[in-house]
Order: sequence, then structure tokens, then C-alpha cells
Amino acid sequence: MALTRSISYPPFMDNEALPGYPGTRGMNFWEADATLQSVAGPMLTPQGAARSSEFGAFAGRTLDALIDAAHTAENLPRLVDGAVRYCPEQISARQHLARAIYGGPGPLTLTERMTRAVLANYCGEGGITCPLAMTDGLIGLLEKRGTAAQMREFLPRLRSDDPDWALTGGQFVTEKQSGSNVAANETTAALNADGTWSLTGTKWFCSNPGELWVTTAKTPQGVVALFLVKRKNSDGSLNGHKILRLKPIGGTRGKATVEVEYTGARAEMIGKPREGLVILVNEILSVSRLHVAAAALGFAGRAVLEARTFAEWRLAYGKPLTAIPSVAARLQSMEGIHAGMVAAFYHGLHALEAGEADAEALVPLLKVEISMRGTELVREAQLLIGGHGILDDFSPLNRLADDAIVNEIWEGTHPILAGHAAKALRRPRVLESFLARVSGGTDEQALDRFTALVKESRTWGEEDRSLRDEEIVAEAYLLLTDLDA
Repeated sequence: MALTRSISYPPFMDNEALPGYPGTRGMNFWEADATLQSVAGPMLTPQGAARSSEFGAFAGRTLDALIDAAHTAENLPRLVDGAVRYCPEQISARQHLARAIYGGPGPLTLTERMTRAVLANYCGEGGITCPLAMTDGLIGLLEKRGTAAQMREFLPRLRSDDPDWALTGGQFVTEKQSGSNVAANETTAALNADGTWSLTGTKWFCSNPGELWVTTAKTPQGVVALFLVKRKNSDGSLNGHKILRLKPIGGTRGKATVEVEYTGARAEMIGKPREGLVILVNEILSVSRLHVAAAALGFAGRAVLEARTFAEWRLAYGKPLTAIPSVAARLQSMEGIHAGMVAAFYHGLHALEAGEADAEALVPLLKVEISMRGTELVREAQLLIGGHGILDDFSPLNRLADDAIVNEIWEGTHPILAGHAAKALRRPRVLESFLARVSGGTDEQALDRFTALVKESRTWGEEDRSLRDEEIVAEAYLLLTDLDA
């Protein structure tokens, strides 16, 4: 599809106070991140590493500019005649990412796919992280659970970069009265004569209202089941729903988040009714949580790169900022935090690719710990740069800061997900797998203390677990970051 108008990119680094400052736009983000190369590179084939470099160049030179242009006030998503409308720059960015993440030639390994997700997020969430995560999760769900007819109809379109034909995934789960407690949702499902279902109710927080949705509803027996819903019927009419409003979110504004009311939306059940919540967590939310961690890692990498680039260029009192001991120490601390995030994330990818038991704990653990540190590093970069760090026309840091805090909230709050991770670690097979991963690469006394803490937690009551599960997760994360990557 041709763009309806020419694309113009807003200039960065034209601030009169710092003439000649080069900034980071145009950099190859893969080549600029030595830590990412050193950790991810050995997990990729030589061809995969070369492709990662090519993608890093694309992210720095093309995607970055598209995302900036898509975030000007006049280009943000709009609700027009009951549908979300995106600007050409956003459409182009999504086309590029669909081609890079889902398209050919041939399927990518999990490590290569997620490395591209990290590099894409050097540009911020940008309206791309959420669509990527949800579409990725939906592809995996249909590959595992879809009927032959669903796979034929939907998989080619979910992998397509043709905006006139492609589908993007959405996850419509959250309801106003229940929040993270999906079992308390009130949307209902009524069985139709042809075996499909009709959904009635309101979903309160629907990010990326694309063309194909995974959603939840209660059957007449009161069981929360999982369903697949198309936005449009085969004749092009809306499928039993209406968008009530765009939500005024403080970040991630490149993609729309809406409230949707189902008014008899036609749906197909995924799996059996009582499998709904299990499928949702294991096969949908786990993918989204991994993408949240990848996004935070991208935000952090860009923040560290911005801070280092600025500090090496900026003169204060006749010398570069990097020659000031306190600045040098701050940069070193930031780079150390980032290196730990990279190490932990790729150990999680290794566990998933190898099918190891500790992946069950690592996915929620990484979502909590990496998303938290991503926010921290963006803020540290702004503080180090000073006044220019909070100028919208100087760098993407303001936008990344807004995106980062929203990213932390997505897919479950820290206490809830820490509870999931700690619960998994209490299982003997998961703990054994995790200890095998970290033993030999970290302080043995720290390892013994952690093992004792997890075993002791098996005797805790519900209140103590609620209060201390985050402590277990934090200690587990620190053990991961001590490993030789």
C-alpha cells in the first residue's frame, strides 16, 4: 500500500544551545551496544548476527525517524467513525516490523526474534511493542491450539506486512471491576446454534485494537473461557462491538488503547472452557511478558547510549563530562545495571529455547526486574544530561520515560508477578533447574542463602509470601546477573 502523503521526520539535535551535537540518531544500535553483541552474538548463528547488525542499522536510521514522526501531536492515533486511524508513519513502522519479526525468509529463532524486539525498542514503545507482543502471542496460540481452518485463515495474514490484508492481534481481557483478577470478569458468552458464541460485556483496557482479538468471557456455567474474535464480519460490518473511547494514557501513545463494549460479538472458543485461564497465562501472557522485558531492555540500551554519547561530547569547565569523576562513576553504574539486564534476559531466552524448567519462573521474574530497571536507567540518563534531557526536541528520552512506566504496568503488577515467579521457584524441579543455571558462576554463599530462603518460604503462610516474594525474586535476579554471560 502506498503512503497517502510524503513522510517528514522531525529533526532532533537542532537545539541552538548545543550546535553540532551529533546525538544518537543514525547509529547502528547493534554495533553501538557492545554488551548486547557479546551476550547475544554467541547465541546466534553468524548469519543471525549479521542480520542483527542489519536490523540495528535499520532501527537507528529508519525506524527511529518514523517513530519520532508518528509521535507529533497531529500524527497520534485518532478515533474516526468508530475505528482507530493511524498516520502513514505509524503504518510504515508496523509494516517494517511485521516483515522483520514474522516475515520470511524462514522462521527466526526465539533469540534472533527477541533481539530484534530489543533493538526496535531503542526507539521506544513507539506504537510497535504492544502490537508485536500481541501478534506474536496470537501466532503462537493458533499454532498450538488453533483449528486447521483458523490456521489457514489467520496465520498468513498475521505474518503479513500488507496493511490492506494483514491482521494484528489484540488481547481484550481487563475489566474495570476486576483488574488483574480475571476470574472476577463479568463479560458473558452465550452458545449459538452453529457452535460459535456471542459475547456481551465491556473490556476496560484494550491496547492495540487490531483485527483479531483474544478475549475472555464467562460461560453459562460461570467458567472463564478463552475466545477468538474478529473485528469485522466477512461482509465488512463490525462484529458486535463498539469502541467507547480512546483512553488518555500518559505514555505508549503511538498505539491506541481503548474501551470496547461487546454487544453480541461472534466468537470462537479456544480450547476447552476450563482451560481458558491456563492457556491465557501460559501461552499468551507469558509471550507478552517476555516482550515487556525486551522493550525495557531496549529503553535501557538507548538511555545508556544517549547518556554516554552526550557525556563524551559535552564540555563543562573546559573538559568533557566523562572526565568528571562523579559523572564517570554514574555512567559506569548505569552500564553495569544494563549489562546485568542483558545477561539475565538472555539466560531467560536460553531457558525457553532449551525447554528448561526454570523458564517457568524466569519469564515473570524478568518482566518485573528488567522493566523496573529500564525505567530507572531512562531517568538516570535524563538526570545526567540535565536540562537537555527533558527537552522533547533534543532526544527521545522524555517519550521513553513515559513509555517505560506504562511498560512496567503492562501484563501484571510487580507484586502479582513476583508471586508467580516465587511460586514457581518453590517447585523442586524449577528450583533445581535454576540452581543448575547459576551455580559455578556466582558467590557460593549467596547461592546457599538463596536456596535456604526459597526452601524456608515453602513453610510461610499466605501473608508472609505476599510480603516477601519480591525479596525472593530480587535475590534470584541478582544471582542471574552475576553469571558470566
